[in-house]
Amino acid sequence: MQDLQQPTSASELRALAWTAFLVPVCTVYARSACRRLRPGRHRLAALFPTFLVFIYLPCLFNSLHLRLLSTFFHTWLATNKLVLLALDLGPLHPSLPLLPFLLCAGLPIKLRVDAQPTKQQPSSPVADFLVPCARSFLFLTCLAVLHPHTAPLPLYVVHYLYCAQIFLTLDLVFSSVGLVAAAVLGTGMERQFRAPLVVASVNDFWGRQWNLMAVDLLRASAYAPVRARWGRDAGVLAAFLMSGVLHELLYWYMTLEHPTGEMLLFFTLHAAVHVAERWAKLAGLWRPPKAAAYVVGTGFMVVTISEFFFGPFIRAGIDVRMMEESTAAVELLRAVAKRLIIRPFGHVSG
Repeated sequence: MQDLQQPTSASELRALAWTAFLVPVCTVYARSACRRLRPGRHRLAALFPTFLVFIYLPCLFNSLHLRLLSTFFHTWLATNKLVLLALDLGPLHPSLPLLPFLLCAGLPIKLRVDAQPTKQQPSSPVADFLVPCARSFLFLTCLAVLHPHTAPLPLYVVHYLYCAQIFLTLDLVFSSVGLVAAAVLGTGMERQFRAPLVVASVNDFWGRQWNLMAVDLLRASAYAPVRARWGRDAGVLAAFLMSGVLHELLYWYMTLEHPTGEMLLFFTLHAAVHVAERWAKLAGLWRPPKAAAYVVGTGFMVVTISEFFFGPFIRAGIDVRMMEESTAAVELLRAVAKRLIIRPFGHVSG
């Protein structure tokens, strides 16, 4: 990595303060502008300054974890949502009340269309996220305990554990955000992940298991318009290529180095396999038993992620830096717990 400084409490709190100020200002401005302008190029031009702000926000952070989250929350999701809003598409609309608009624009949440409770859904919108939060926290703790003992494991097993850590971290963050938003708004939120650690196919992973909000936005901004003109396969390729470009941008944010093109290659490969899977199923050439499908699908995901996705980040030292940040965060939590719990009891007993 080039010039990314080590994070400090002061630097990250300052960045969080600026983010907490700029995101609501930009979203209030966007809502106000869209209430006055019709969809089209004039609305898009009016919202353009907010795009620049959201693209810049990750650069405020020195922590890789916070850079990663800001890149996804603001540079990817918020910018994409506002571009779609300018065209009268996507999950945002100027008629939304101010608070739901602010939360939906700046956070990775999506209001549930049918918020009526069913037998499968808890009656409380908050209850949807309590179990995922607890589950992800528990398994992340187990992975943290396991990490010092992973040296003898095969490379692909270690990288599968990396995949599990990424999923559990994102699920914990998104579920926590969804829990708070559901409590504030009093309405149900869509879940963003299902069970992506064991999948039957590439289509299963990208279409039904992983990061469903990003999938919805890619479907609206890349897949749908390209499909309408050049067909379904071209739409799939456009969506994967757009995701590849966004991940190349993520690589730059995390390393400050020129992208290597491996992210784009990874998503191009998955686009080709996605299309080939559909053709093979339609022709009756690929209908394996369920167990075999899960083994092949999960194996393909782990191998390609290991070879094409993790490689550039590992060579740049991102995994080491993020592990150092995680260790520092754990030590900080221990120090805070010691100050808040142990010292008062020790003072009383003395």
